[in-house]
Amino acid sequence: MRSLTRSEIFLLGFCFFSVFFVGHLIAYKQYGLKVKKAEQVLVDLGTRGDSPRLEEAKSTPAAQSKIWEDRMKWLDDELPTMPSRDQAQAALLEDMRQSAKKYGLDVDGLSFVKPAKTPHYQEVAVKINLDGPERKVYQWLSEIQSPSTFQAIKFLRVRPEGRRSRPDGDCEIIIARLFKP
Repeated sequence: MRSLTRSEIFLLGFCFFSVFFVGHLIAYKQYGLKVKKAEQVLVDLGTRGDSPRLEEAKSTPAAQSKIWEDRMKWLDDELPTMPSRDQAQAALLEDMRQSAKKYGLDVDGLSFVKPAKTPHYQEVAVKINLDGPERKVYQWLSEIQSPSTFQAIKFLRVRPEGRRSRPDGDCEIIIARLFKP
């Protein structure tokens, strides 16, 4: 094997330098984009921090108590009363069945869950097993959990099934509705 000539060494060095320079240039541009994005996030957070509601929340406990009193008043005004546990549970079960039917989901199993009672709220819950297109399952889930209806998802298990082009979802869910104590 022969040794490299002076011009070959120069060209090889220039090639390595070019690769090194271009790599650093690309990395610097990526770094600049990340810095610009982080600065924008900080500006957005700063703008949100100027909100008077957030300023109250960050201030003294007396100001915070006013916010929590407003929230408790809203809950007292908006939280529904329960006619009877059985009627409320049956109504919740029927509402869930109808809303699942509206999305074209097949309801496989329905059952009641033991109601809970705390000093702050009463709860009725139902357990539902259903099948359907995965996209429709997620749309249904986003609809049923609503602050205005005081419904919450307590347990959720979604198992995707089927082909990748048309995935189906097998969903097991426990939904609770809250009422005044």
